[in-house]
Order: sequence, then C-alpha cells, then structure tokens
Amino acid sequence: MSDETNHKIIKNETSLRPMDINENYSKLSIITINYNNNIGLIKTIESVINQTWKDFEFIVIDGGSTDESLETIKKYDKYINYWVSEKDKGVYDAMNKGIQLAKGTFVNFMNSGDCFHTNSILEEIHTDFDVKYSVLFGEAFYLGGGFDRIEKVPSKLTFSHFYTYGINHQASFIKRDLFFKYFMYNLEYKICSDWEFFIYVLCKKNEPYKHLQKTICYYDFSGISAIPENLHIYNQEREIILKKHFRSFYEDFQDYNIVIDRRIRKVFRIKNNRLLWWVLKAHISIFLFFLPKPNLKNIFS
Repeated sequence: MSDETNHKIIKNETSLRPMDINENYSKLSIITINYNNNIGLIKTIESVINQTWKDFEFIVIDGGSTDESLETIKKYDKYINYWVSEKDKGVYDAMNKGIQLAKGTFVNFMNSGDCFHTNSILEEIHTDFDVKYSVLFGEAFYLGGGFDRIEKVPSKLTFSHFYTYGINHQASFIKRDLFFKYFMYNLEYKICSDWEFFIYVLCKKNEPYKHLQKTICYYDFSGISAIPENLHIYNQEREIILKKHFRSFYEDFQDYNIVIDRRIRKVFRIKNNRLLWWVLKAHISIFLFFLPKPNLKNIFS
C-alpha cells in the first residue's frame, strides 16, 4: 500500500451502528491516538469496544504509523466511527485533531497502550456526564515506570495539588466546548500541554468539576513523560506555564515547594490512614521524649 493511501483521511460513515446515529451517543467521544504502537493499540481498542455501555463515538488518530497499526485499525473498522492515518506534529497535534472531529459533549483520551480499568466502568459512571460539570475525573492505575500503583487524586482540587502533581487525562472526561472557549493543546510543549489545560481551566477559570471516586483506567506509564531523561523538559515546561498563567504566585510557591518537600508530603499521605497515622505519632512521641523541650519564651519573644 502506498504512503499516499496510508496517510489518507478515511471517514467511517458506513460502519456506524444503529445506536450510534441517535442523538444520545454524542454524550461522549473516546479519542485514541497512536504512532507505531500496534500492540498497545490492540489493547486499547479491545478495552473500548468491550465496554458494556456503548453510547459513545470512537475516534482513532494515527500519526502515519509504519508498523502494523494501520492493518489493526482496518481490522476493527466497524467499531470505529472515524479514523485517520497521516503524519502529524506530535501527540498534542493528534489530540487536537480528535477534539475537532469529536461530536461528544465530553471527550476522553484513551491513547494506545492505555485501557479502561474494567469493562463496566463507563456503565458505572455514565450518569455523571452532567453538563453542569466541565471536568469529571477519577483515579488511574499506573503500570510501569518502576512500580505499579493507583494514583489517588483529592476530591478538592487546589493550586498546590497542581503545582506538585495533576490529574490524568486518561482518567478524565472533559467538556469539549472548553477547548474552544479557552484554547486547544499547545504544540510548543512536548509533555505538559494537558497539565497546562487542567491547571488553567480549573485553577484560573474555576470551571466546575466532579471527582468520580473510581479507578477509571490503566495508564501505560512508559511513555515520553515517564522517561527519566525527559524530567528536565517536564520541569522546564511547567515553569514556563506557571510564569505564563500564575506569575504572581510563582515565587511564593517556589518557597512552598522547598518547605513542603517529598518527606512532608508523605506524612500528609500517611495521615489519611488511621492505623499508620497512630503508629507514626507513637514513634514521634518516643523521639520527642529524648529531645530537650523548646523554650517557648524565646520562640515567641
């Protein structure tokens, strides 16, 4: 097959299932982007099409893969509402293409290698797709990157949380209109464009959100953002974004980041577990017993 054919946009008009052509299916658009990750693509497609709740449209954006990805897309053609295989400018360019093509009120990015946590997760949460919320989010189970874990997200999102962490776009459902109200993903960033979008719309514009309190996905934590060699790019991009949107807070939070170091953050995490918090306090009391008592008069004088 020629490169011209591989890169041709193909719209799947004939593959729409009867349930897809009513007005309800546009409640959600699931967008999968892929480039030369055929094994991951199969895993993701199977996860999407095996969902027990199926009132969504499915879009696949391929960056002109040279492996077997195109054959896989054609194999699953009848399950995909729209797909394209052509060269692009990277992951965020592909995600922007998906947003522009989507018809859903909410969009979810389940990229190749990622998958839903269970086949019934959309069944469990689809009634939460309420237009009064701009962003719905849950937890992600991280696979790879040294150890597997569920990345917990607080129900109340704060600037300090985003300064240190963020929310996972595979575990999020974003109202599509937000991208046209504010901005699309910035192609100048290689890693942090989705982080910029979340911190801007949730912390600066105070868009309403809801914590779903469920594990939404398995996240393949072996991509570009997880490579240790790219950590400096990650930090540089975050710094640029913070200065761009939150300049007045930036210096204060540099000091905050020094005070609230990783060890202190771990203490806050332990506090959420009653037994571990009791054990920690008991050990602290033992250590304090051997230390001289502080002179409060000198401290407050």
